[in-house]
Amino acid sequence: MAACLVAAGAGVVHQWQTTRIGVLGDYAYIMDTAWRIAQGEVMYRDFVLPHSPLTFHIQATLIKLFGFSYQMTAWYCTVVNVLYVLLTYRLMRVLVSAWSAVGLCLPLAWLAPHSIYPHPFYDHDAALLILLNLNVLHWVMTTPVRPVVVFSCGMTTVLPALAKQNMGYPYLGLITLAIVWIGFWSGRKSGGQMPGEARSEQAIRWFLYGILGGGAAALGWIAATCGIENYLFWVFVSASRRLARPTLSQTYGTWSRWVNGVALVLGWWLWQQVAGEKTPGWKASAGLASLLGPFIVVIGMTLLAGHVFVDFNYPLLSLWVPVMLLALVTGTWSLRLLTCAEGLVPALLPWLCPMVAFFSFLSQGHVRSSYGIWALFFLMLGSALNVFPSGRGRLGISWALGLMMTVAAVPYIQKNVRLRYVDQSGDRTQTATSGPLRGLTTHAPYLSDFSELLGFVEATIPPDASIICLPQEEPFYVTTGRYNPLPVVIFDRTANPLSPGDLFAEAQRRQVTWVILKKRPQMKEVILSEIEGVPALFLSKYKVFAELDGYLILHRPSSVTSNSP
Repeated sequence: MAACLVAAGAGVVHQWQTTRIGVLGDYAYIMDTAWRIAQGEVMYRDFVLPHSPLTFHIQATLIKLFGFSYQMTAWYCTVVNVLYVLLTYRLMRVLVSAWSAVGLCLPLAWLAPHSIYPHPFYDHDAALLILLNLNVLHWVMTTPVRPVVVFSCGMTTVLPALAKQNMGYPYLGLITLAIVWIGFWSGRKSGGQMPGEARSEQAIRWFLYGILGGGAAALGWIAATCGIENYLFWVFVSASRRLARPTLSQTYGTWSRWVNGVALVLGWWLWQQVAGEKTPGWKASAGLASLLGPFIVVIGMTLLAGHVFVDFNYPLLSLWVPVMLLALVTGTWSLRLLTCAEGLVPALLPWLCPMVAFFSFLSQGHVRSSYGIWALFFLMLGSALNVFPSGRGRLGISWALGLMMTVAAVPYIQKNVRLRYVDQSGDRTQTATSGPLRGLTTHAPYLSDFSELLGFVEATIPPDASIICLPQEEPFYVTTGRYNPLPVVIFDRTANPLSPGDLFAEAQRRQVTWVILKKRPQMKEVILSEIEGVPALFLSKYKVFAELDGYLILHRPSSVTSNSP
């Protein structure tokens, strides 16, 4: 019941977030792409983008079933948040007692993915599918089930890779390696028979067959639609241009974070040595201080951020490196559990979580790529506490960590630290009160600008006219039901293979007669550099037809477009 309340809290926090902020550009990327798929276009063949397909296909399916509305996508995110917490709790129960698990999951009411970022996104879907797969893996390894069920559960291992490649494929590889290790190498070492029941060995083999079957099914689907070559190029070659290539200190922080990691390891080791004694003495005190110290420091910095630490806005995120280091040490200790199917998930978690986090951070570092994977952070803490004897000591540490992380998480969410790339300088927010965008909230003036544009387009531009939006920072096509004539869905260096000149030539070839130029982007620092040189080309060849508060409307008759260079 307590876990359900925490999960419900995550849903409430997300609904609260939807009344405070909206990210037009990122929301448009997901939903306009899903709209194209819902209209029958095929990813990587008819249009290009550098991400895995599953999130876009989920939203396209929802559009086909229910039509497009912001409320539909918002409730989808709320459900993801609730399931995310519940699945994390079920995994935490593999490691610690029920009340300890509740304490460690408590911060997820604020740090579940859609509590941080309120719209559908591939990082969040991939993390949810990883949690789902780990749950079913533990279930089939510890519960008698039919082989067909185990096979089906094994197939779900492939799903995270179809949601986010730099998270899902490393996860797929690690799970496969662990299954092969425990099912074949360890079995042969013990004389061909796994310790325990023969059922466990059968479950391991059928789960592996399910992974292979899921991989074959995914390859078949990709080959039958977009083509494997197209998929490999856009999902791996093109997307690799976005990988973060900073130094180690830039990616994972300064030396102080590694010192905190050493402190956590030392505290964990000391407490483990004496946790079972009634009067542990100085070792327990020193261990407890070392274990909780980095979290106490973060609490202090969080409370002082904006006052003493004016430029330090991410104290919560500084804990990722120490906890990852602690998890790897815990994983080394837990390898002894990797001798039977029942111990597979507990032994795997302290290795799996930091490795998936590492590959996730390749995108934008731990500051910007951690918003979907906070469950892994707390599972790493649970893995470390798993070695302590159950009792008041472990329960107290679990709740102390959970409460401190909750205190640090609240201002992180309240100030929308992760969403600072979005302009939040307006003195008020605007909320759509009607139409498919009803409920969408942004800071002024972006929503009123977009509303004015929609009214102008409906009254002035014929429904079959060819229109492009630059920089396409609003869900224009899915909202209006119009067609995007370009093979580009986002103006990002990883997704747009066309130079400004080539993009302009492609627009001419496709008979684009209307161009909508946004004058004040919501993500100004991100967007403007990506479309540098493009607006000038269109302004040189198209006439200004109208000027709205937030947009320039350019027009060029089709006869001129088709006959002129």
